Amino acid sequence: MGGMMLQVENLHAGYGGAKILRGVSFDLAAGEVLVLLGRNGAGKSTTIKALMGLLRPTAGRVRLDGADIAGWEPHRIARAGLGWVPEERRVFPELTVAENLEVGRRAPADGRAPWTPERLFALFPNLADLRQRPGARISGGEQQMVAIARTLMGNPRVLLLDEPGEGLAPVIVDLMAEAILALKREGATVLLAEQSLAFASRVADRAVILETGRIVWDGAIDALLADTGARAKHLQV
Repeated sequence: MGGMMLQVENLHAGYGGAKILRGVSFDLAAGEVLVLLGRNGAGKSTTIKALMGLLRPTAGRVRLDGADIAGWEPHRIARAGLGWVPEERRVFPELTVAENLEVGRRAPADGRAPWTPERLFALFPNLADLRQRPGARISGGEQQMVAIARTLMGNPRVLLLDEPGEGLAPVIVDLMAEAILALKREGATVLLAEQSLAFASRVADRAVILETGRIVWDGAIDALLADTGARAKHLQV
């Protein structure tokens, strides 16, 4: 792992008068997979949206490779190198799989080898035979793969994944885990919002637990797996 790619300091955000994030702070190293865990309503998705500028923080700093991007517009944050895959997938239904990927194409800003359709079809072999099929005619799991692949076509410095396995069949969840592990081997930096500790434990290096908009636990995923007290207190429903 390299230096710190993403640094979040005392982040506050909410909707209208409702405060959701109350001083969230964590770091994400280059090449690391970090998972945000917590029960429903803990602030995981809100954190992702605040990082992407879809929800403007009311206080705090967000540094991407040293540059403070807090308060920037979403398109500018995306160009700076944050790539977001929303939980809702949002593929273009009338475009083919290959055309969906082309929509996301952008050259890397830091000299890295770019993601190409060929590399992405190797990462998601299920999509290789579907490249000419419209987005509306592929399964939900395949749409999730397309959404991740399309974001990677933008060559982000940090990939933000919001519950990538939510509502998918176990066999597709397994493919998602394998894809994240493959990205990890490529040196990708990933921030993952997830409810499933079982899924997180397969792919993450480190975990942060959110509870009512605050960080209540931060450490290696292996340490969390060994900490039955923390899991019972903060994750069990």
